[in-house]
Amino acid sequence: MNITTEGYNLICVEQGEGFLITGYEGEGAILDLSSDDRIIGIEKKAFLCCRSIKKVFLPKSLKYIGEWAFSKCDNLQVVRICGITRGQIFDRGVFDGCGALREISFEDSDSDLSVLLAASISGINKEHLLRADDIGQRFWYDKWDISLLSLLHSDEVMGGNGAPMGGEEDISYDGVSSVDGEMPGPQKNHMKGIGKNKCSLCYLRLLHNSHLTEDKEEKIEEYIRDRAYNKHDDMSWVTLKEEYSRSPEWLDIYLSVVKPDKETILKMIDDIGSDNIQLKAGLIDASGATDTVSSPLDELML
Repeated sequence: MNITTEGYNLICVEQGEGFLITGYEGEGAILDLSSDDRIIGIEKKAFLCCRSIKKVFLPKSLKYIGEWAFSKCDNLQVVRICGITRGQIFDRGVFDGCGALREISFEDSDSDLSVLLAASISGINKEHLLRADDIGQRFWYDKWDISLLSLLHSDEVMGGNGAPMGGEEDISYDGVSSVDGEMPGPQKNHMKGIGKNKCSLCYLRLLHNSHLTEDKEEKIEEYIRDRAYNKHDDMSWVTLKEEYSRSPEWLDIYLSVVKPDKETILKMIDDIGSDNIQLKAGLIDASGATDTVSSPLDELML
């Protein structure tokens, strides 16, 4: 039995009065099964490594999603499931390797929960948060925050203050060769990716702040401040620069948390260069709304 939808020919088997999806043919960007209540399950590895899929809409009748069903769908961004929130429908590794995932939502999910559910997989990599029975409750948010703080303080090649382990004087960052403790290009890029992920999660949590307690909020803000512009490790600033086009609201968080003075803002604008015009304009607008705007900044605004 096959079910045809736009972009896909779904291979199915009957079970009782419904159907289980076991595989697919086709390359669609959107898999929309939201109105097909014949679908009761998606079997193990059914969409494994489906690189074309970006959005998935699933029906209320769905009872489970099998192991690694959407694993390594590296362009998958949005998953929406009809019906109330129910983490028990997810088996192991359903979204493993889905690094672009930005939303997992149910009908009763608000935006904060939808974003944090996705980030529990694509950012924190804590699958138990997706499969929990208490999704959306205060204790669930507490577990999410504990997982984030644990990740922020996990061991890295770079020390907690941004200083390379083993002696800064021995490290070269040209990425060409590796001598006397030099960090090679691929490893450097890997460590940058880890740092950006941590800072992105901090911005994300402060933006989607449901049930965020004051003590945890302060720890997350401290992490951003310690990695601000002009710090030895300036990853919160680097993350903002490189992700601004996708997440412009992070600028307000950065300015509110770091509170840079007018001289620092001018240096930040200069550091942006000519490529990121939108961020430069955002900084100018934000600074122009305060009483700390300097005359060079006024000139930039003209």
